[in-house]
Amino acid sequence: MPADASGPESRLAASSRAEAEAWSLVLAAEGVAHGLIAGDGRFSVEVDPENHARAVALIERWARENEKPPAAVAAAIPDRPTNAGIWIALALAAFYVVTGPWSESSEYFRRGSADARRILNGELWRSVTALSLHSDPGHVLGNAFSCAVFGTLLLRRYGVGAGAWLLLGSGALGNLLTALWHGSQHRSVGASTALFGAIGALAATELVRRRGLQLGWNQAWLPIAGGIALLAMLGTGSGSDLAAHVLGLVAGAGLGFAVARGIASPPLPAAQAVLALGAVATIAAAWAAALT
Repeated sequence: MPADASGPESRLAASSRAEAEAWSLVLAAEGVAHGLIAGDGRFSVEVDPENHARAVALIERWARENEKPPAAVAAAIPDRPTNAGIWIALALAAFYVVTGPWSESSEYFRRGSADARRILNGELWRSVTALSLHSDPGHVLGNAFSCAVFGTLLLRRYGVGAGAWLLLGSGALGNLLTALWHGSQHRSVGASTALFGAIGALAATELVRRRGLQLGWNQAWLPIAGGIALLAMLGTGSGSDLAAHVLGLVAGAGLGFAVARGIASPPLPAAQAVLALGAVATIAAAWAAALT
């Protein structure tokens, strides 16, 4: 703390008017005679030389008591190197080669699309099969790219097996919620519901992590705001099924929040492999039910 004791008074230089005024309150509370000095944009407190040491001690104690705790350092999220999201993206493109674009005469689209009326009448497998169907090349390429980005991030966070179930579960749940929202007059296809589910799950996971660090809600909610911003940028274009994208995001956020709160660490590699095979088997079973 700079001080000038060359004159009849000792001058304690403050960094701002607010700091000088705070020092003045501290000294006044302790009965130390002083004065506030301001000039040329500088602020200081003057005390008698015999009170200099006491004034410095009081101000230093006040500073320690009011020192802000250091900002919490974000705990590192374990990264599980995997390119499984890219492989899923390639699988989507390969399956499009098999099914072709949307066609009313195609058995794949007739039996596998997310037809709200049929889903609500019990054909729940459509909530899964519709995720692997795409209406045209632009549709599948856009979703494949998003899967390579957001799917990979999710699978690296939770592992291939647990991440695959979050991706598949949020997509299927999003399609089911979309059917409930629209009622009987709605059909859709595409993996985008699951991909917005991945965004929601990642945002919810980061929210839980930040709250665990006891960050304020103004900081903890930033990931959710980021997810909504991505929805606005990627999910509201011409021809987009906005309701499916929103409900996919909501489904992913709900599942991601539950998993992040309930699982301290992702499953071990052997369990991840079993979970991944289970996700693939579920998709195969859904298509078997659709084409039977």
